[in-house]
Amino acid sequence: MTDATSPPASYDDLRAVYVNCTLKRSPELSHTQGLMDHSIALMRAQGVSVDVIRFVDHDVATGVYPDMREHGWDTDAWPDDIWPLIDAAGRARSLPRSST
Repeated sequence: MTDATSPPASYDDLRAVYVNCTLKRSPELSHTQGLMDHSIALMRAQGVSVDVIRFVDHDVATGVYPDMREHGWDTDAWPDDIWPLIDAAGRARSLPRSST
């Protein structure tokens, strides 16, 4: 039971990253995105900062290593573009928040 004098919970110090693994490139309609949008709206309504990554729109190499460029691929967006967003969300409480 919550105390009636307690302020409502605040989640504005949290970040979430949604990874959409649809096979359809933007701007084609993604039913996966449609489902994600409902959850994203709930998170944002509670003050959570949300990033969305649509994998198919990035040049992410297939494989099992963190940087597939070290294993013969010419390009791999994972280490430079994708992972920093995921890593930052995991450390959101320790990151400074902008006032804008």
